[in-house]
Parts: sequence; C-alpha cells; structure tokens
Amino acid sequence: MDLDSLSDFVLVATHGGIAQASRVSGRPKASLSRKVMELEASLGVRLFERGSRSIQLTDEGEVLYTRATGPLSEISEVTELLRDGRAKPRGRLRINVPQVFGQLLVGRLAADFTIAYPEVALEITMEDREVDLVAEGYDVVIRINPKPDVTLVGRCFVRDQVLIVAAPSLPAPSMTSITQEEKPLPVILRTSVRNAASAIWRIPAPDGPEVRTRSVLQLPSLPIIRDAALTGIGAARLPRILVAEDLKTGRLVSWGRAVDHPSELWALHTSSRLVNAKVKAFMRFLEVAFPNDWL
Repeated sequence: MDLDSLSDFVLVATHGGIAQASRVSGRPKASLSRKVMELEASLGVRLFERGSRSIQLTDEGEVLYTRATGPLSEISEVTELLRDGRAKPRGRLRINVPQVFGQLLVGRLAADFTIAYPEVALEITMEDREVDLVAEGYDVVIRINPKPDVTLVGRCFVRDQVLIVAAPSLPAPSMTSITQEEKPLPVILRTSVRNAASAIWRIPAPDGPEVRTRSVLQLPSLPIIRDAALTGIGAARLPRILVAEDLKTGRLVSWGRAVDHPSELWALHTSSRLVNAKVKAFMRFLEVAFPNDWL
C-alpha cells in the first residue's frame, strides 16, 4: 500500500470531498482523485460512492479511514519530532576515547558539554583498541594518528607535541656539547618501556645532541609521571596537552621536542551527510574547546 495514496485518501475523507480537500491542502484535484483511484485499484475495493455533487465513504472506506487516521497522525507527529531533533541535540551520544585522552580531559569536557546540551545523555568508554562504530553502536570515536578509513569522516582537533619536561630545580643538560663524563640524566619512564635502564635521548628531537639517561622511576600512566616530574626527581617525555598549564605557570619547563612529528587527535563518525544534531553539536564543541593554537 502506497503511503502517499493512503494519506490523500484520509485527506479527502476528512474534508468530505476532493474539491474541499484540494482547497484546504493546495493540492490539485486531479492529483488527489488519481491517488484515491490508485489506492482503490491496489486494494480491489471501492472506498467512495461518487455522486454528481458529493462522495460518501463505502463500508470498506469507513473501516480503512477509522484504522488509518490514528497511525497517519502519529507518523506526522514523529516526522515533526525528527525534524525538531535535527535542529536540537537530544538523546544518547556514545563516544569511545583512548585511555590517556580519557584520563586527562574527558571529565572536564563531559561536564562542559552536558551543561551546554542538557538533553544529550553522554555515554563514554575508554579503550585503546579501534572499536567498530556501527557494530558496537558508537556515534563518535576519538583516535590518535588514525589510519585512513573511507567509511569514517571527521576532523583533527589537536596536533600535540611530545615534549621533554622537568621541574625548574632539575639542571638541564648542555644543549651544545655532551661528553661521556657528564652524569646521565635522571628520567621518569612508563612501566611498559623496554630497555629503559640507559636509553639515549636526543634533546630536542630529531637533531639535538644525544643525552645518556638513567631511569629513576617507572610509572604506569602519563598523569602519574607528570606528578612525579613536578617534584624534580627526573625529566619526562609528556604530551603538551597534559603539561600546558604547568608550563604556563612555571611548575615545569620544556627542553624541547621528544619526537619529531606531532600526534594528531581526530574525532570521527560514520556519515558526511545528514549527520544528526548531537554529533554535530559535539564536533562544534571540540572546535571551541580546542582552538587553533592546538592545530
């Protein structure tokens, strides 16, 4: 059954004739008449008894009109709701983020987003694996240096350098001539780093002089390493996004880049057209939260 023909049948039945329905809706009488006749042909029954000046519903027409009026009204209401939904963000928004990003920033970002969009219910998970957006039901994923993927679209909202940082109390190594006699630089490493006992760092990367290091602590996460670095016990390689406020206030100083290329953080979703309002709102929110100085 064609929904357009059914809708035109209800329109004609509600207003008691094709001419009246035409005046109310602005639809051509010929078009309304044709749609009603097509519906009758598809059902194999007459829906109206047609007189010279008026039409009346048949028994079959009465049954169809009674049953169709409610559902069509509900469909109209849902259509309006969906249109409003495109304009106003609402509903559940599922986001997956990497562990480090989640630990550093998600609490503040989630709170600020919820204040700005109270009708959106955020559901955030933290995993370092690449989740499948469609199969696992995510609206947005945050990925670090993502591989090209034709099924996903989005934008880079942060390009973040990894810096070598230390407390001001820790003597900086010479940046011009490093000798074997100089004491190894005390450093704080992640627990997962292999062969950490006497690694060589270039300060700054990639063309700075080589500096021998000595691991004084191995800790499990970047925020914990940052807290240890604040004490002056050793230098650390940390993302700018984590230590930006410490560098601004002077609690830490930067000795230069730890790696040559910045890490890129991308917000990705599955469709470049008809993106729903809550995803659009989150993407705009990231633009404001991370202005151009992070790119």
